Amino acid sequence: MVLNLLRLELVMVLLASAGVLLRRRGTITDEGRDCLTDLMMDLILPCNIFLSFIGKADWETLRASLLTVAISVVLMLLTALLGRLLYSRKPERVGKVFRYGMVNSNALFIGLPIIQSLLGSDGVLQLSMYMIFVRMFCWSYGLSLYTGVKSDWRASVRRLIGHPCMIAAALGLAVMLSGAALPPFLSQTLQYISDCLMAMSMLLIGVVLAEMDLRQMFRGDVWAFCAVRLGIIPALVLAGCRLLGAPHIVTATCTLVSGMPAASMTAVLAVRYRCDAETGSLVVALSTVLSTVTIPIWYLLLGSLA
Repeated sequence: MVLNLLRLELVMVLLASAGVLLRRRGTITDEGRDCLTDLMMDLILPCNIFLSFIGKADWETLRASLLTVAISVVLMLLTALLGRLLYSRKPERVGKVFRYGMVNSNALFIGLPIIQSLLGSDGVLQLSMYMIFVRMFCWSYGLSLYTGVKSDWRASVRRLIGHPCMIAAALGLAVMLSGAALPPFLSQTLQYISDCLMAMSMLLIGVVLAEMDLRQMFRGDVWAFCAVRLGIIPALVLAGCRLLGAPHIVTATCTLVSGMPAASMTAVLAVRYRCDAETGSLVVALSTVLSTVTIPIWYLLLGSLA
């Protein structure tokens, strides 16, 4: 497991380094950066979101996994409240980055291969159930943090409903529940586009990192964020699962996934919506590095409690 995690971390580091190099050489300009973000938001990410729902579950599985879904709902509401309490006094363009990173973890890029290698197909199934509400929440409440729902509630709701990512999530959920099968040529096309997500997102993070002072990695607020994201949140989930008497597979999956680093979209959306992209890149980069230590610790602790 540790080797798999280190391999994924190395891949992400190399991709981000390529973004740094391309930016410093002038290959990726300001206009190129904006083009990358638009391509991510309007095409690549919607395809990824849609495919995440396909072929995951039927009605029987949904009922069997009700506890996992309920835990994800409670956790999203808790992290949203926690982010609001911790970062209400931060400047808006900085605070919304921290708050988004609090609710959205890297549950797929890093979480999926780890869950698969540690917990097998049962864990992957629970992860799929966990992500149903998380996807919807992150592309409703989470996206509203960046789009400014407070300024014009009705206009913001219309933007959210019409956003490609929200449309993709709604369509994906409908297809999953209906059990409909996509034509092979369509599913393959969507898969090819979706497979670009990690490379594109990490390139974009590298572009942002190339423009900032790396001494900012020692910012106290970023380290405090990582302590909450990687330590406090999974501890609360583990304690809650133990109190509920949840099955071990549910406890292990939810605890590990809740302790993943901040999602790369934290930085991508910060660039797209002109928030503090530097802070977004910092929380993604530092939490990802630190997770190579915290995730094995959580797994060992779960093993001792099994």
